[in-house]
Amino acid sequence: MNIDQTLEQLSRLEYPRQVDVVEGVMAEVAKRPYLRPVHRAPAWRRIGTVAAAAVALLFVVNLALPYFRSYDEAGMGSMIAQANDYSSWYGVEEVAYNPIECLYDE
Repeated sequence: MNIDQTLEQLSRLEYPRQVDVVEGVMAEVAKRPYLRPVHRAPAWRRIGTVAAAAVALLFVVNLALPYFRSYDEAGMGSMIAQANDYSSWYGVEEVAYNPIECLYDE
């Protein structure tokens, strides 16, 4: 017997029962969790969540910023006192004649 005859003889053979592997394979697939489809949230929902979180963060920072800002109270007080101390100013005529230089001349 050569190979051609053997192949022809094999092609004529029939299995006594019908072979159906679909049910077995599908049962095995259903057991494995990594083969199930992954449901993800839509992109617009994720983008909306991130945008809402950013707005909330900006709102909280905007509310908290005045409480943590440091003011130079001593410096502001001395500046107000200097502005109200008329003895340190030039005469009215000097200021009227050259107002810019009297501000920067120390």
